[in-house]
Formats: sequence, structure tokens, C-alpha cells
Amino acid sequence: MMKKITALLLMSMSTFAYSQSISLQNGDFVKGEFTVTDKDGADLAVVFADKSERRLVQNVVGKKEFVFKAEQTGTADFVIYSSQGKKAEIQQDQIQILQQIPVEKQNALPTKYLSTKIQQLAEQITEQNKTALLDEFWQQVTKQGTPLIEPVENTDENVVTFLWRGAKHNVWLWGSPSREDHHDQLERLFDSDIWFKSYQLPNDSLVSYGFAPDVPTLPVSQGEQRRAMLATLQADPFNPHTYPAKPKYPQDRFSYESVLKLKNTPQSPWLEAQSVAQGTLQSYSFHSQILGNERRIRIYLPTHFNPNNPDLHLLFLFDGAEYVAKVATPTILDNLIAQGKIPPTVAVFIDNPTTQARRTELPPNPNFANMLATELYPWVSQQLGIKIAAKHTALAGSSFGGLATAYIANQYPDIFGNALVLSGSFWWKDPTASTQFNNAMAHLYASQAPKDIRFFISAGIYEQSILNSSRHFKDVLMAKNYPVIYQEYHSEHGYYSWQTILPEGLLALFGQ
Repeated sequence: MMKKITALLLMSMSTFAYSQSISLQNGDFVKGEFTVTDKDGADLAVVFADKSERRLVQNVVGKKEFVFKAEQTGTADFVIYSSQGKKAEIQQDQIQILQQIPVEKQNALPTKYLSTKIQQLAEQITEQNKTALLDEFWQQVTKQGTPLIEPVENTDENVVTFLWRGAKHNVWLWGSPSREDHHDQLERLFDSDIWFKSYQLPNDSLVSYGFAPDVPTLPVSQGEQRRAMLATLQADPFNPHTYPAKPKYPQDRFSYESVLKLKNTPQSPWLEAQSVAQGTLQSYSFHSQILGNERRIRIYLPTHFNPNNPDLHLLFLFDGAEYVAKVATPTILDNLIAQGKIPPTVAVFIDNPTTQARRTELPPNPNFANMLATELYPWVSQQLGIKIAAKHTALAGSSFGGLATAYIANQYPDIFGNALVLSGSFWWKDPTASTQFNNAMAHLYASQAPKDIRFFISAGIYEQSILNSSRHFKDVLMAKNYPVIYQEYHSEHGYYSWQTILPEGLLALFGQ
């Protein structure tokens, strides 16, 4: 709204000046525009009813906006000061008032929600009908399940809204499909019991998630505070789809995750036990002289295992406990081998002796690489009476395990000729290097002559730093003429995604 104000003639003992007046109520918001043609510039001030003065803009040449809030009721005058500090005559339309908004009309524009259902609820809810509307909403949620899924017209995407009921202080979404972070805070709808977060996602998204409500705020570092989410992390009580599909402790919602099921969510045919011959899983305790520690090693032997089979393959997997319990790799191998998709394969599952050991061993660590090549590999070979060529041997891992896979294959390509990388942490910097690189592994490969290693690399669209660094690493490998199969998925960072992608990596590297 454009508003003009009539000029008044004022007189003083020393000079004549024109002033514009504006009638104000305490709390008014005023926005205007000041125009100056004098190349020396000018200031604009406002003098309130109590004669106090405020300089709004200074040394203006051309046009400049100004804003202020009225601190009192009454008539205020605008005054122009020349560059010499003297009051100057106000020209017609030199001061324009663009907005004057009284307190009673200072309401923010209504929030536009991505979810149509949340938008409708926000528009309908009042203090009088709130209880009834919320009860009806949660009854529908209980009946239909969560997350809320609303198709986006003329696309293969949906608006997906994650919901939590009744937290007091905060709710975190763990496993967020945001491209910025693995965790997002939910928003509260006014002062209701609805906490929500919406995303527009493709129909083939591969996402598992959990909620951390009312996470305690602790006097710790930011990293430790993020880990405090684990104290309340639990499955979605309104979602019947879980990971694992059959939780070991179904009554304990803290022991499993929830799964987002969309129209084209990938369904791997290799994850469920089938009527095929099953291999065996043997457990060992392995002591490393190099590292001075002990860990569990489990070895999967395919059915009809023959150590002299010239087509026998060998697979080493990091985070072994998870790749037995969470990914059910033995079942995947049973199915792939039984259907002749890959040759008979021995799998070695390498556990982490402690949480801290994982943080120090899997990021590129020469001692850990040496242990694998000169202690564990010979021990497995002797234990089973096998001798497997590098072209039939693979390392596999996810996150830090994916980083370790690329590093150890680089150090010992004559032993490990294949690298299966799931969401590798290629953002890693080498803290011991004199020159720091954001993608130390890409720099390592770029600085060396190519080695005889084949790669399968995957990255999730919803894991931004891993996605960007994986793309860069892939580009370096291709520039150096490494054989690379690179895949991206609409997935986040977790074993639910990796259980679907692992068999694709096995087929790519070992497939017959």
C-alpha cells in the first residue's frame, strides 16, 4: 500500500525546512522509502511526539528503504539533514510510506505445509474444536498407519509425513531422508500433541527410521549429544512394517526399526530363506599379534564345500556381527549360490572387538590392514585348506567398513582383487597427513598407478556427504581406468538399505 503524507511548513530562528508528519500508535510497524538526488547525500530522521529523534538512514544517495517501530502514540515528524548536518527542504514524494501496520494486524502469514492433511488440520483447528479434531486425526492415523503418504500429481513421488504423538520437548527422526543430515527434528503443530516432518520422496525410496522423543540435553560435546538420541530411540508405534521384518523381541519397540513402504520400494528376492541347501556358520576366536587384541571371526561355508574347487570365491566382511544378524548374509549367499547366480563362496565375518576399536581400525590403519593380509588371510586359508586367487577374493563393508575396503585393497591388491563398498565414508580426512584432503582415499588412488582391483560402489541419495565423496572417488577411479560399477539409490545410511544392495554387489563382482 502506498501512502502519501501532507507536508507542513515549519519555522525556526535560523532556517526554513519542510517536514512530513505521520500519526502513530504505539507498536506500529512502518516501512518507507527515502529518495535523495543530491550527490553529497542526506540523512533521514524521525522526531516522535516526545521530541526524541531517531536517525533512520544516513548518507543516502538515490533510493533507500527504512523501517522503524513506533515506541509511543502521537504525531511524528520526518526531518531531512544535509551532508553538512543542516535541516533540508523536503521535496514532493521524497518520503514515501510503503507500509504502516498496527499491532493488531501484525500476524505472520499462515504457514504453508507440504502435507495437504497437515495443512487442512492447521486451517481447521481452534481452541473450541481442538480436542475433537485431534482425536479424530489420531483415530485415522491408527487405522491407516504411518507415515502419511500423499501422492504428488503427475509424478512418481509422494509427500511422506512422519508423525509422533505427545512428546513434551522435542522429537528427532533417526534415519531421515533429508539430503542434509541423517537426523531431523520434527515440528510441533501449534501446541497440539502432533509432531511431524514432511518430505517429497520418489516411490522407490529405501528408508528405515526410528523416533527419539524428549532426548535429554546433556553437558557434553555435540557429537555425544547426538548419540544421546539412542537413549530414547524407538520404532514408530503406528507403522506395522519393521526392520527386521520379524523382530527378535517384538514387544520391545527399542530393539528394532520401522520401514517406509512405498509403491516401488525395492524388494530383494535374496533376503528370505528359501527351500535350498544351506551353508554352515562356524565361530572362532582370533588373536592378533599385530593389534594385540582378540575378536570373534565367523566363517560361512557353502553347502558341499570343496576346498579344491578352482571356482571357489572368498569374501571378507567388516562389521561381521551386523552382517550376520542384521543383514542375514548367510541366507543371501545360500540363495545366490543355490540358483547359480554366483559360484560357491566362503564368507569371513570380522567382528569389532570394541566400539572404540572400530573407530580406530576401520578408518585407514596400516596395522589393521597388515593384520588382515598377513595374519587373518593366512589363518583362514590354513584353517580351511584353501588357496584363492586375488581375482576371486573380495573385501566388503559399509560406512567406515567401505572406507577400509578401498584402503586395504589398495595396500594389498595381490590378495584382495575386488572391493564391494556400501556407502563408504570417503569424506574422511587423514589426521596424520601433513596436507589435509577432504577425500583422502580419492587423493591416494589419484596419486598412484592403477592396480588390479575391481570395484562395486553404492551411495544413497539421502546421505549427502557420502554421496558427494563417493561420486568424486568414482570419478577418480574411472579416470585411472579402474573397472567400476557405481550405483546410487534413494536410500539412507543403514543396514536396511545395505541388505538390499549387498546381493547386487555380489552379483556385480562374483556373478556368473
